[in-house]
Amino acid sequence: MSKVDVRVVRDLSESKKRVMTNVVQHLQQRHEKKSAKRWPYGVLAMILSICIGLFIYHQYNEQQQQASKIPQVLDERILELYLQKDAYMNGKYRLYKASFDSFLYLESTFAYAQSRKLIPSQEQVDKELELIMEGFSNETQPTMDERLQMLQITKEEFSAKYAMPIAYKMATVNLLWEASKADYKDVSYPIRTWLVEREAMNYLEQHYHKDIASLQEKYKIPEKDSQMKLIRSGTVLAIKEHEFLVVSGVLESEIGQKSVDELVQKHSNGTWFPLVDVPKTLSVGDRVEVQYRQAIGNDDTQPFVDYKDIVEMKIVKEYQ
Repeated sequence: MSKVDVRVVRDLSESKKRVMTNVVQHLQQRHEKKSAKRWPYGVLAMILSICIGLFIYHQYNEQQQQASKIPQVLDERILELYLQKDAYMNGKYRLYKASFDSFLYLESTFAYAQSRKLIPSQEQVDKELELIMEGFSNETQPTMDERLQMLQITKEEFSAKYAMPIAYKMATVNLLWEASKADYKDVSYPIRTWLVEREAMNYLEQHYHKDIASLQEKYKIPEKDSQMKLIRSGTVLAIKEHEFLVVSGVLESEIGQKSVDELVQKHSNGTWFPLVDVPKTLSVGDRVEVQYRQAIGNDDTQPFVDYKDIVEMKIVKEYQ
């Protein structure tokens, strides 16, 4: 028989049980502590997910609301106003080409500005809306009351349905003119405007040619340009990056002997044309014939200088 005291053995067994119990409790407590530490992170992750979801929803909702305010390109509501005026002025219920061209001018510059991601603020739109409503209210043929009667709507409804889309487009186009200053630095305002309008019309015809043709057919608009083409003959006295100056009556012997300003003053004329679709060999001193349709501006600082658009040009005689 072992000499070990039975009581000692019992004590050791109980000690072993206590140790095992303590180990199990320690492990359980550590697991509970870890769970307790992980719980706040789970809640934070859930709260963060909810916040991100709400933010995305709010942004999406704002974008949807903003998109709903953006009028469509080639909006027939604007054509309806032109038709009203043309019918009132001419006694015939028809839309004239000049009005259709004015409509395309606004729509093309608006579409082009949109393609450049130019978005006006609500303040800018509201400012344009005020000016537009003032313009319609001061119109005499037809008056605002006559317009409202023909459309069978209130002034508030007219503002929301007709004036607001125009105001949004005008505010957007204003941003395009502002941006064009950086695109065409040191370019005269009339030439810069003509160049941007040309880019805008090219963009509209490229992306909306079917819609334009559909409107032309619907409103019976003739496609042929009725504007008379004029010709300006003269000598090229200056060439810039985007424009060139033609002065009539200049003698070859005068070139280089007098300044450009002196020659303009002496011959009492000078026309700046956009430098597009012209021969690459064009040089100062060349005699040219330039075909154009209309004047696009003048220079207040120089009474004899004006600006015209360009249809076509040819060099009559190269400068030797």
